[in-house]
Amino acid sequence: NCGGPEYTDSFGQRWLADQTFTQATTFGSTSWANSYGISSNFASQRRTFDPIKGTADWPLFQTFRYGLDQLRYHFKLPDGQYRLELYFAEPWLGAGTNDDATGMRLFDVAVNGKTIAKDIDIWKEVGHDRAMKRVYTVQAVDGKLAISFPKVASGQAIIQAIAVASINK
Repeated sequence: NCGGPEYTDSFGQRWLADQTFTQATTFGSTSWANSYGISSNFASQRRTFDPIKGTADWPLFQTFRYGLDQLRYHFKLPDGQYRLELYFAEPWLGAGTNDDATGMRLFDVAVNGKTIAKDIDIWKEVGHDRAMKRVYTVQAVDGKLAISFPKVASGQAIIQAIAVASINK
């Protein structure tokens, strides 16, 4: 649950709270704050109380992390293939207006340094305060899966939740 606390969704799935990644943790986030000795949990995370269209699980989409190229999520996992689900919603752009916010937030997503999605534009795809999910098959290499946002062409990258599941038997 990016930027948020532990949450159990309407399907009974447990989403773990966002936490700072360290050598002692199996997953977590890092951001610009780490360069200043500040926990990434205190950096670039926000919450909205707006209703989120397209989901019964509003709390999962009401907390989020945002940032530029230093925002990352790290997972220590056995090497192999994984199903990666990324969850997004646009909490700010287009709020309370009919303005077209196309292109005002454009960012790429990479896994282990390889770009898997270019120029994600949440507003263009689903508009304001609506759930959006992207699914990828990715590879954990050398015991890690690292999600980053290497290119932010406009605004800042934003993410509400991440789910990772092994494809291997």
